[in-house]
Amino acid sequence: MSSNVSSPRSDADREYEEGNRYTVPHNILRSEVIYGEGFQSSGGLAAFRETVLPELPLSPGSRLLDIGSGLGGAAFHLVAEYPVEVVGVDTAELMVSISDSRRPAKDPEGRTSFVLGDVFSAALEPESFDAVYSQDTLLYSADKVKVLARCAELLRPGGTIVVNDFCRGGSTPEFEEYVENAGYHLVAVSGYPELLAQAGFTDVVAKDVSTHTNHLLRRDLDAYLARAEHDPAIGRADVEHLVERWHRKIGFMDAGALTQGLFRAAKPLSN
Repeated sequence: MSSNVSSPRSDADREYEEGNRYTVPHNILRSEVIYGEGFQSSGGLAAFRETVLPELPLSPGSRLLDIGSGLGGAAFHLVAEYPVEVVGVDTAELMVSISDSRRPAKDPEGRTSFVLGDVFSAALEPESFDAVYSQDTLLYSADKVKVLARCAELLRPGGTIVVNDFCRGGSTPEFEEYVENAGYHLVAVSGYPELLAQAGFTDVVAKDVSTHTNHLLRRDLDAYLARAEHDPAIGRADVEHLVERWHRKIGFMDAGALTQGLFRAAKPLSN
């Protein structure tokens, strides 16, 4: 099909799409076409392997918590490549259901599990994880210190937290409308270390990885458009939605309004 899709979409259309992004099966599964199997965030497996993964402690027997585990892509990759266990938690019931349905094929040794809920779920026991990681998830949290403090509670002393998150670099009326419609709560890359410190973490390392993320967004978009030209399963409406979404995100990154930060910190060995 043709990739020449530039039909304007109304604010109401965008708001509806965002509100149903993680509740409608079609909306979830179509995103895999651009993100890659198992992923719902920019760059898919490549982004995870190039940003979050190198920061994680992966000693044999380590237990990791994946916040916003989506369709389980990162969790399944970790247990396939490393002798670790991963618990994924996600607030989207359909995401957890799909992840569970894929476990027999993706994780035959049974070293993953998926919990419906958030980090405050009673199913998550304090001091039971060696590492907590999150990719493009905490941007939805208005009280990041509260969430990060709960992460510290879940970690064993000396444990590691790794967060890769979209951040704020500037402001325009159009960008603020975009942020509001998406339900984002963005902070500056430079502001994240203070949030981690307030939550009780030490040894905070912050990196601005916006250039890398922008590159991945463009690469994903080019690959998707090339596939859409020849794949009859990709409908025009899906292309219009995803292409417009990507162009807006890339535009905001080019303008410096939207940025990406990678953060690592440690829970102290003792209080």
